Amino acid sequence: MYKSTDAGKTWKQIGLSDSRQIGRILVDPRDANRVFVAALGHAYGPNQERGVFRSKDGGAHWQKVLFHDENTGAIDLAFEPGNPKTIYAALWQTRRPPWSIYSPSNGPGSGLYRSTDGGDHWQAVKGNGLPSEGLGRMGIAFALSNAKRIYLIVDAKEGGLYRSEDGGQNWQQVSKDHRIWGRGWYFNEVTIDSKNPDIVYVPNTSIYRSVDGGKSFSVFKGDPTGPDYHELWIDPDDSKRMIVSCDQGAVVTHNGGETWSSWFNQPTAQFYHLATDSQFPYWVYGAQQDSGPAATPSQSKYRFLNFHDWRPLEAGDENGYIAPDPLNPGVIFGGFVSRQDLSTEQNQEMPPTIAQSGSFRRTWTLPLVYSPLDPHVLYFGSQVLFRTADGGSSWQEISPDLTREDSGVPSNLDPATAADAPVGKRRGVIYTIGPSYVKEGEIWAGTDDGQIQLTQDEGKSWQNVTPPELTPWSKVTHIEASHSEASTAYAAVDRHRLEDYQPYLYRTRDFGKSWQRASNGIPDGSFLNCVREDPFRKGLLYACTEKGVYVSFDDGDDWQSLQLNLPVTSVRDLVVHEDDLVIATFGRSFWVLDDVTPLRQIDARAAAADVWLYRPATAYRVRSGSDQGTPVPDDEALAENPPNGAILDYYLKEKTVGPIQLEIFNSNGRLVKRFSSDDEVRKVNPDDLPFPASWVREQQRLSTEPGMHRFVWDLRYPLPKGVRASFWRPSGPLALPGNYTVQLTAHGKNSTQPLTVKMDPRVKTPQEALMQQFEMATKLSAREGEVSMALRQIAELRKQIDARKKEASEKADVAKALEELSQKLEAMTAQERDGGFGLFGLAIPSKEQEPLPKVASALNGLMSIVESADVAPTEDANTASAKWDKAAEATLARWAELQNKDLASANAVLQKANLKPVAATETAAH
Repeated sequence: MYKSTDAGKTWKQIGLSDSRQIGRILVDPRDANRVFVAALGHAYGPNQERGVFRSKDGGAHWQKVLFHDENTGAIDLAFEPGNPKTIYAALWQTRRPPWSIYSPSNGPGSGLYRSTDGGDHWQAVKGNGLPSEGLGRMGIAFALSNAKRIYLIVDAKEGGLYRSEDGGQNWQQVSKDHRIWGRGWYFNEVTIDSKNPDIVYVPNTSIYRSVDGGKSFSVFKGDPTGPDYHELWIDPDDSKRMIVSCDQGAVVTHNGGETWSSWFNQPTAQFYHLATDSQFPYWVYGAQQDSGPAATPSQSKYRFLNFHDWRPLEAGDENGYIAPDPLNPGVIFGGFVSRQDLSTEQNQEMPPTIAQSGSFRRTWTLPLVYSPLDPHVLYFGSQVLFRTADGGSSWQEISPDLTREDSGVPSNLDPATAADAPVGKRRGVIYTIGPSYVKEGEIWAGTDDGQIQLTQDEGKSWQNVTPPELTPWSKVTHIEASHSEASTAYAAVDRHRLEDYQPYLYRTRDFGKSWQRASNGIPDGSFLNCVREDPFRKGLLYACTEKGVYVSFDDGDDWQSLQLNLPVTSVRDLVVHEDDLVIATFGRSFWVLDDVTPLRQIDARAAAADVWLYRPATAYRVRSGSDQGTPVPDDEALAENPPNGAILDYYLKEKTVGPIQLEIFNSNGRLVKRFSSDDEVRKVNPDDLPFPASWVREQQRLSTEPGMHRFVWDLRYPLPKGVRASFWRPSGPLALPGNYTVQLTAHGKNSTQPLTVKMDPRVKTPQEALMQQFEMATKLSAREGEVSMALRQIAELRKQIDARKKEASEKADVAKALEELSQKLEAMTAQERDGGFGLFGLAIPSKEQEPLPKVASALNGLMSIVESADVAPTEDANTASAKWDKAAEATLARWAELQNKDLASANAVLQKANLKPVAATETAAH
């Protein structure tokens, strides 16, 4: 149990830690410290902390007030309206077995109970119209507008909706409609309109509504896929205001269900597995529980990743693997199996079993994996291993049944669940397939009933290499073959279905002849869902567990958390895609840890160093995402794009006394850009913006604090001196693809690393054309800097002239000289009334002498045109740039002449009048 006293900002654990599953919480409307909890208990085994608990002090202490036995828990509670002393509780005896079975068992401990003294004493509510045979999960609801009317949705042999008109003394079945109570173990909730006791709602695959007291139902909300609705809340004061929870999230209505809010603004996707492809940027694929398969690019063409990027899929269904075809981009295989061509949206079914004989077992998710050595070969697992080398046109069985002949019944099951087992002793399936990365024909297979099998000849012969301590129903969730040694493999094992929540990772270095436990450092409760080896550093392993991600630098001997900003969540799969880690979570969608190259370089030298600059990964020159003129609002679901530029990681053992520097040099040793920890970071002034400040990315400052730090160079040169950074133009020209050197200076030491910058692989522009673009952009930028500096000098000069005019108000000759100088400055800085619309209207100079603002605007516009795409400048852009460069040169020459003659003349008059001269001083851009 957890409690928040600040509206959910922070939470505190308040006990019942072994209850595991909580079905309902009731808070006394008259006393907030009086709380009741329905604790279902462990899903896979017996435990004592289950039943109904009561706290009288806001959760500081708990008392078990209703308990049947160690196999039975509580699933629902309800107060009588206006009388919290009367409480109804539903108990449910159920257990999940380790084998694949759709519905869990219902045991004899299930039943309905009532207390009339606030939970001190309870009586079983039986008979009088209630069913008793096969009793399972029940949901209870009182009508707020009629306290004596109670509805009960019941999973039983005579299941359905029951109603009492006398506070639970007598009952009648009002509906047998199977739509409302089918799969009662998964749903079985009932909600009553707060104003009308005859309006009843029952959530199921759709939400059903009755307006005649539960006698007949019609669909209130749903779709053909069955979104799976689990809870409906109705405002006690306004019955048109409702909140519905379902497998996709929560939605709200204020008009009685005529319209609803969206669930697409909630990152609640439950992914079982994930896969990435070879596109740039790469795409991430996965099957979502109850929402179907989906895919998203890892980097958006928009400012943020958003709903424009996501796309639904067909292959993979809600529970399967997805395997992108390595030879055919845009083609994926998924599920049990189908092939989807994303260009045509054709989804061809091709189950591996249709040309085979026999009976084939399955569980909710079965492995579908490409060979890393032969991109034509795709494997699929049932109790046997299937193989196709022709895109699924034909499949071959390449193994016998690899599961245990008799896995037996584990001791953690109760008699009711053991009796509910499927017919036959063999119940397991292949749960993971691990093809070798280094040896043709080597395939590892792990089963959900606790076996590991190995073939080294593409299935012609198999060897059982199961670790001796692996007991039946130890689910082998994932096997990772080594990326460097054929004899080495890693096996993640999950035993939580046996009530064992320890992390189990096994390592072999001799083809499974011996195994070592290799999970030291991963805490109990974080059982393993997968393990991956880094393809670039031997012995660097990543483990995804039920509560987060862990990393090992010594081949699994020791582990440490890699949680960072990741919420505590079930992590079901992990893929190392080039330099990124990508994970699939069960409830928090996809997450990416960008650029893990520092993890590959951590060693004893780096750990002992006072200062360490890590070798950066290859940086790709990719255009920053834009919003195509229609930005997605900030209140929609948005995800950050990966850092755009060169990611520079460094480590400081201690806080530095003085400033530190990062410098970028090109291949000729010339400085490209310098960053310093004492650089002035310009804060955004919201009053200077015509839009919210949240749209402006704050400047990053080099950190001098101890620890690891990441800094991103945006692959741009600095703005020329005198040019003000803006939202539309934060930096100077783009750097060319090529080789660079990064230098870190800290604690009086210099560290250097090479940096490679490559072009966006989608852009095929030759280097020569990019060089032309760079040279023109550099020239335009430099010239713009000169013009901007002149404008700043003139602005400062005009301030001084205004001050002298006040000082010389009674001296006609001085006033005249200053006014003449002001008029000439005004002519040089005259503003055009019509600035045009965007870049349209920008033309070559129309006058021999153009004013400085027009020159600056033209140079800025040309800079935008030249750098608008990664191509050589157009012929017109070359012409316009040359013309405006000449115009800028002429205007700057006129400004120099004005300073030499007119300014000198005016200062001579000021000097004669014993007044301070005026000067064209430089001012810094801000």
